[in-house]
Amino acid sequence: MQVEVNSVWQVSSLDGKDDGLYRVLAIYADKDLLILFHITEDKKLERPISAYLSLFIDLAKKKSITVSEYELPAYLNCKEEDIPKTQILKRNNSYQLIFDLVSLPDFLLDITTNSRSKLVVAQAAKQNTYVQKIYRALNLYWKYGQERNALLPSYKLSGGPGKVRPAGKVKRGRPVEILTPTLLVSEGVNTKERDKVIIQKAMKKFGLKGRKVPFTKVYDQMLKEFYVEELLLAEIELREPFIPNYRSFLYWAKKLIPQNELIRGQTNKGDFERNRRGLIGSATDHTEVPGSCFELDATVLDVHIVSEFKRNHVLGRPTLYCVVDKESRMIVGLHVSMEYASWRAGRQALVNSFTSKKQYCERFGIKIEERDWPCQHIPQRLLCDRGEFICKNAELLAVPLIGHLSIAPPYRADRKGIVENKFKMLNDTLVHQLMGTTRGRHHIRGDEDPRLEAALTLDEVTKMLIDAVLEQNSTLLESLAAQSTLLVESNVKPTPLNYWMIHLKKHRHALIKANEADIRARLLPPVTVSMTSKGIRLNKDMYYQCEREEFETWKTIARNTGSWKLEARIDQDNSSFIYVRLQNDENFTRCGLMKRSSIFEERHVADVVFFEDWKNLQLKRDKPGKASVERYDRKKETIKNAKESLKSELPLASKAEKTRDMKERRRQMVLDNRLIPDDFEHAGEVRNTITETSNGTGNRKNKIISMLKRNKDEKL
Repeated sequence: MQVEVNSVWQVSSLDGKDDGLYRVLAIYADKDLLILFHITEDKKLERPISAYLSLFIDLAKKKSITVSEYELPAYLNCKEEDIPKTQILKRNNSYQLIFDLVSLPDFLLDITTNSRSKLVVAQAAKQNTYVQKIYRALNLYWKYGQERNALLPSYKLSGGPGKVRPAGKVKRGRPVEILTPTLLVSEGVNTKERDKVIIQKAMKKFGLKGRKVPFTKVYDQMLKEFYVEELLLAEIELREPFIPNYRSFLYWAKKLIPQNELIRGQTNKGDFERNRRGLIGSATDHTEVPGSCFELDATVLDVHIVSEFKRNHVLGRPTLYCVVDKESRMIVGLHVSMEYASWRAGRQALVNSFTSKKQYCERFGIKIEERDWPCQHIPQRLLCDRGEFICKNAELLAVPLIGHLSIAPPYRADRKGIVENKFKMLNDTLVHQLMGTTRGRHHIRGDEDPRLEAALTLDEVTKMLIDAVLEQNSTLLESLAAQSTLLVESNVKPTPLNYWMIHLKKHRHALIKANEADIRARLLPPVTVSMTSKGIRLNKDMYYQCEREEFETWKTIARNTGSWKLEARIDQDNSSFIYVRLQNDENFTRCGLMKRSSIFEERHVADVVFFEDWKNLQLKRDKPGKASVERYDRKKETIKNAKESLKSELPLASKAEKTRDMKERRRQMVLDNRLIPDDFEHAGEVRNTITETSNGTGNRKNKIISMLKRNKDEKL
């Protein structure tokens, strides 16, 4: 245990000494003594005392005496050039009074052993002053650390700053100023102790109700509640009431109610925690390396989109899911859809975060290398909203994969400050510049409806968001420089991408690599598909196939014995493929879209839904029109005429007569139809010939053929 000069100790159980704070003034190791000065806040003069050094150390080891601190007044901690010359002069004069004494090596021993020090008396006579003045200067010198500035005059403490003084008869405060001299203004009254109590009650009753209440309203309610008698009496006596004015009320309300209590009392707990509480640190204080924690959150984008199939049909505002690494600020994944914030959409964002981005970007026509967006890992912990994980199934699927799941409290977006900040940056740099944007505000009367300006599809917005994310990941963030020394050691810019890459390279991360098929099988939405003779059917229009040798055999079986159900997983971002469990004891197999369903190639689920809705709507609207009714009427009329014509024919002897020689009649009709309509002369000859020979069986056919050839030659 080391004891040093000027150190401050909390002393207790020291024989013959009062408990309290003591400053060590001097140490005489050869005499086993140390000189202590009792630090108090009263103005009574104190004398130094002596104690055995060995005993002091033993008590310190037993914790009866502990090291402490004594904060010096603020006016002592200032630069020499900031001290006024008058105060420097007073300080130097006071120091001159005691300089000879404090310079003597044994002065402290003398003053502790003698009740009346001859050295002090002699110094007072030498300086032509009195002994008490010398002791007063010595007390200040010992109390404040045995330095010259300890003797500075405490003018800043004069007057009792912050202390309330009783009011007299004269009205305090600034008088009411008016420019019209003929008008009489009441002088007013000073605020009494009773008034202060009433002001405090009024604030607690009317002003601290969990919402922002104007002081003017609280003042009005206070007068009606506590000053009714005085107000009525003043009205009867035709005088000004003796009540605190509004300025006095405002002054004392802020003075009597602690500011922190006032802030808490005029808002609710949630708003205070989100927007008003003091910040205890940054968002990365509790993370160490990339992968320690991912933040997942969703926001409705401030832009309206249109359908891929019909651009003049507005679908609404899409939902953007974003996943951000808390430590590196790296956007590790995203998902854009027409789904509302839910586990169904959240899982898609997780799949995107945990898998390679190269193929994902290629789908939107963006060519990147793996190093441009090297995020295909599972974190140690995931922080998200209750909205995504409100169902048990969500937690059961995610927790075994991720390991640890943290749910942010309701209405506490500040707990996910990193991802919320990313949303703001994406809105500012991209979304608020697009056609159909709402710019993050409600529609104001007179403004152009942003829906009428919408022209971008979901895929087009997603494509631009991907570019914006790549830009954000490569943007310099000054705050990253102070989080890790690896950036400085490697001499690379403090960007999220560089931060991520350098920590992966140095193996300082908490990221886990997982199989993409397993991730999709675990997280993608489950659906039921059917094995049919045409392929794997998802719905009426979407068929899939795989490259398995048995696939054609299964189609054959399905055609002859009937279809059967299969378990599958779908990707809402891309309809080009699904994952199907083809056999009960197998894992999921990737199946691609067949040519017959190519219209849905790389389509988002939102577009598929729109197509289905459009088709169903067309079927619903398919009602007979005017032309259809006319065609139906003509058919009825034709049938009616035919029946009437049949009735006008002579009746036959039997039913068999109606069908007899049917082939011959057909042959004759065909030959009639083959005649050239505009050659009437030869047409008549042909008809006569057919009639004459209708009952013969000889060369009738040859004569007809010869007649037709002659007719053809003549025409040529």
